Amino acid sequence: MIYDKLVKAAEDHKQLFHELMVNHADALQGLTQEVVKAFHGEGRLLLLGSGTFGAVTTLAANLFLHRVAIDRPALPAIALCQNAPLATALAADGLGDQYLLRQLRTIARPGDIVLAFDDVRHGASVREALAGATSIGCRTARVLLGSDHSDDENDYLFCFPQLAPARGIEASVLFCCLLCELVEADLFGF
Repeated sequence: MIYDKLVKAAEDHKQLFHELMVNHADALQGLTQEVVKAFHGEGRLLLLGSGTFGAVTTLAANLFLHRVAIDRPALPAIALCQNAPLATALAADGLGDQYLLRQLRTIARPGDIVLAFDDVRHGASVREALAGATSIGCRTARVLLGSDHSDDENDYLFCFPQLAPARGIEASVLFCCLLCELVEADLFGF
């Protein structure tokens, strides 16, 4: 039984990683170039996520602040998922969907890149924040697990099948690591 679970997890990994490496390679390259351009022009990478993906955004921001592959200066990345008092206050007033948008409106500016992570269960707050980012003049990217939203209006959309919650989180972490590695390589020439 454990062996079967391990084999299934490996198969799911293979499918998700193939999706990222093959089907989204061009979009990942484009997003990498956008982030590099933003960093050269005083822009920042603002990361947001709903549910468990809030932790993914914190990890991603820390990868940019410290390093993945080489020693280098900190890169301007900020996770917008750390304000528990705001989240509970908004939820108490029935305004939970505004949690990410309210934070974004206070710090986002034209030239920033907003990268969102979520799945089909948590989309409302992420969609509101991304729409707000677009109205501010930010470029937007969304990593979405569990569905294909070809009508999505972001500059970059990365859709992955939802095979299991744990596999989705792992795919998101891989996405963050790859993006940071690619940005580091472009900025610091290795």
